[in-house]
Amino acid sequence: MLMWSTVPEEFVFEGMENTTYNWIETEVQGVKMVVEPSSEKPGTGRIIRLLCPKPESYLNPAYQPGMTVNLI
Repeated sequence: MLMWSTVPEEFVFEGMENTTYNWIETEVQGVKMVVEPSSEKPGTGRIIRLLCPKPESYLNPAYQPGMTVNLI
């Protein structure tokens, strides 16, 4: 990673090692992705990142990061 900033790195990365995420890897309709399960709506999750090697998956608006998918 390369970062250019006038702010000292101690301030930029402060608390980063203490951050935990509740992300899971799953496959939805044949597309592998990283999803954050929703606490408000069980069985759904918010897409964080696609792990699929197919370019057409990245062009599908339904699989954009931030979109909600069914996990069941």
